[in-house]
Amino acid sequence: MTTSAATTGEFTITRTFDAPRELVWRAWTDEGELAQWLHPFGVTTDSVSFDVRVGGRYTYTMTNVETGDTYPTGGQYVEIEPFDRLVFSWGEPDAHVDEAPRITLTFIDRGEQTELVFHLRGYDGTPGDGFVYDGWDEALTNMQRHLAGEPLG
Repeated sequence: MTTSAATTGEFTITRTFDAPRELVWRAWTDEGELAQWLHPFGVTTDSVSFDVRVGGRYTYTMTNVETGDTYPTGGQYVEIEPFDRLVFSWGEPDAHVDEAPRITLTFIDRGEQTELVFHLRGYDGTPGDGFVYDGWDEALTNMQRHLAGEPLG
């Protein structure tokens, strides 16, 4: 995956989860929880390592269940405001933080629900692209199922 965040587009996905903000935050910051849901449908997440602190790096490898193809992924944490905002680079595990696509998560408290605004800068994702937008959309559906204790896709 080669891209330059400065020369490509962006997209936003907004979801409301039936879970308090603290639980949604934990789903994004707890290594054990991330290992369970952080992948699109038909893929597993393996070799997980998350160092959630500013400047900390994370890596994980997704494996396609049908083909066995693997997708090493990673990045670096840029901003961490507990329960409100999480910003990190995303893409190739060793990419420089300033040259990789960037994900910004905004957690909005809605009482027993949480609105999550997922913004990725660095790709022109659109619904139905079968690639980055759809992959993140499916991952967020897996996150929703994980929080509800339902089987993942």
